[in-house]
Amino acid sequence: MQIYRLNRQGEIPVRLDSIEQLPDEGFIWLDFTRSDAREWPQWAERLSGEKIHDAHIADSFNGDHPSYFDGTEDYDMLIFRGLTPEDCESATHLIVTKSAAFFLFDRLLITVHAAENVSFQRVKEKFCETKLRFPSTPIGLVHAILDIMVDRYLTIVDELEDRLEKLQDALLDPKDPFDDWQELLDYRKQAHQFELLCEHNLQTIGTWRRRMRIELTENQRVRLDDLVEHLTRVQVHGDALQKDVEVAVQLHFAAVSHRTNEVVRTLTAVSIIFFPLTLITGIYGMNFEHMPELKWRYGYFIVLGVLITLGLGLVFWLKRRKVF
Repeated sequence: MQIYRLNRQGEIPVRLDSIEQLPDEGFIWLDFTRSDAREWPQWAERLSGEKIHDAHIADSFNGDHPSYFDGTEDYDMLIFRGLTPEDCESATHLIVTKSAAFFLFDRLLITVHAAENVSFQRVKEKFCETKLRFPSTPIGLVHAILDIMVDRYLTIVDELEDRLEKLQDALLDPKDPFDDWQELLDYRKQAHQFELLCEHNLQTIGTWRRRMRIELTENQRVRLDDLVEHLTRVQVHGDALQKDVEVAVQLHFAAVSHRTNEVVRTLTAVSIIFFPLTLITGIYGMNFEHMPELKWRYGYFIVLGVLITLGLGLVFWLKRRKVF
């Protein structure tokens, strides 16, 4: 557990070793990882004087809980799914998520998250580097954390886009038959999963805005609007990736169909040329006794000339018709 005090005057957050009561000014942030969060309800009840619902406690320990909001008269609970740190260059499945739980009281914020959730650490680093505007309310701090969590979405979606572009280039390469269909399908599913992740988070933030206990200030409303717009852009990006894959697959099959049509057209043209020639040779290949043409001195040369003339005539006719 880590304890921070954030002052309303915008002073640099102070790391505390312990806390006995909430300050008269500013607010306290208790940050727990799930491995050391068993006593967080006792901390919350002791500092806020409010009873935490058992269902909310269970939800906070569920790392696979979907994005969700629930509020009481005493506090708000927000669960938001973020990305776990994966090596983008080597990982096959890029969309790996864990939930983070936020409990917002009047002058207290409690967060419970996976140890590998780096967004919380980045917020603390920015505080130390004074690169982040110090929030004066729990809602402001939640917004800062969520904004960094959404920023990490862009890293994953950019990597996913690069991989899909390489597969699409291979898909449309006429010189190399494409056989990575399973990999393409898997990345397309990940793009769809990413879009659903953004959609669920957007719905949760919308519910939070409508049902939160306090009235938002104009500045808080604008910042939440920015967060929603940020998530919406990422969601649109994920949807565009899926459409790009679908268009590439359609182009691939259109190209394959075109090449197949070319082959069929060539075979048809050859069949048109050789069918009458085969018919003539078939007739004179029959073993009937009374075939007058067999007795002609120049019959062979005449039939051969007819075959050549007919073949060349069909070739010329087919070229005029632009069959090949």
